[in-house]
Amino acid sequence: MPEYTIINLLKTLPEDVLIDIFWKTTVEVDVSLLTAEEKKRLKRLKMNVEKGKQLSGKI
Repeated sequence: MPEYTIINLLKTLPEDVLIDIFWKTTVEVDVSLLTAEEKKRLKRLKMNVEKGKQLSGKI
């Protein structure tokens, strides 16, 4: 199945690249309508994900 090819490829990538892929495909959004505070929260959230911290609470 083609998905196994993709999974095997992902397994070969470094963690920082995987985090970047995850962020770009599932989290990255158009932030133009967000307030300055909301943008700061998203930035902190991304930094926490990159550090491997558990996420909780509201964005």
